[in-house]
Amino acid sequence: MGEEKLALITGASGFIGSHLAGSLRSRGWQVRCLLRAASSRERLPREGVEVAIGELGDRASLRDALEGMDTVFHLAGRVRGRSRREFLAANLEGTGNLLEAARETRQVKRFIFVSSLSAAGPSPDGRPRREEEAPHPVSLYGESKLAAEEEAGRFRDSFAVTILRPAAVYGPGDRETLQLIRMAGRGWRFQPGGRGSTFSAVHVRDVVEGILLAAARTGEEPATYFLADGNVYTWEDTFDLLRDNLGKRTGRFKVPWTAGSAAIRFVAGLLPRSPAAFYLDKVREMSHKYWVCDITRARTELGFSPRYQLPEGLRKTIEWYREAGWL
Repeated sequence: MGEEKLALITGASGFIGSHLAGSLRSRGWQVRCLLRAASSRERLPREGVEVAIGELGDRASLRDALEGMDTVFHLAGRVRGRSRREFLAANLEGTGNLLEAARETRQVKRFIFVSSLSAAGPSPDGRPRREEEAPHPVSLYGESKLAAEEEAGRFRDSFAVTILRPAAVYGPGDRETLQLIRMAGRGWRFQPGGRGSTFSAVHVRDVVEGILLAAARTGEEPATYFLADGNVYTWEDTFDLLRDNLGKRTGRFKVPWTAGSAAIRFVAGLLPRSPAAFYLDKVREMSHKYWVCDITRARTELGFSPRYQLPEGLRKTIEWYREAGWL
């Protein structure tokens, strides 16, 4: 029999983390999930998953959660916030606490950090970004994820570190994609970044496959990989895909990006405790035109071969939403 694989997942109650937990269990891993006491367990596999109650700000709870683990999949973090301090506390300091606790156990052999394309920033000219290019994040979220990546790299002498930067992730269970689908169903469409903007995308199941490939990577030096499906998409074509899959006639009620983003900024400035204030950092990102990346390194070094292109991936995602009663 092969050696038992023991993994701790942070962020396991979230969209990507729950898919990862299920895939690890189906492949024979022993899985422990770090959850806050108030976190929902609805998305987790019903059997075979251990839960450890703790928080990234509590080093003692992290040491307890890491006991006996040889692999860490770090997905937890703050996606929206109102200040640099909020982002850094969760994404940099929380990651640092987890890394320190992992080193203290002297048992962790591999640390997989799921970061984001936001840490690299958008392409300045529309050419897909490559990992060797200098990062230029344009949001507080991106800055905090890049800082966390750099923190992870400082632990290279303690365990193997791999950093993954997924592009826009979609798939079954994602409520952000659901909002786009509902918008398309009502005939509305919008163009983040303005006319001619493009983006890379990746299905959640391909992200999970990339994570598992990273866990099997033999190299010991820290390495960073973009994850996407290898294509570049426009928002115009994407809304056409959504409308086609919904069986709707093409909608032409366009929301001008300049007007929409200006409205969010106005409300955020006027009402700093409003939901708009939490989305303001995302608006900063979406004001840039080219969120595209190159996956050659992941293909070559990890053997990453995405199964889902956006047309099929969206079709299957819409089918899932319908079967689940979300549409």
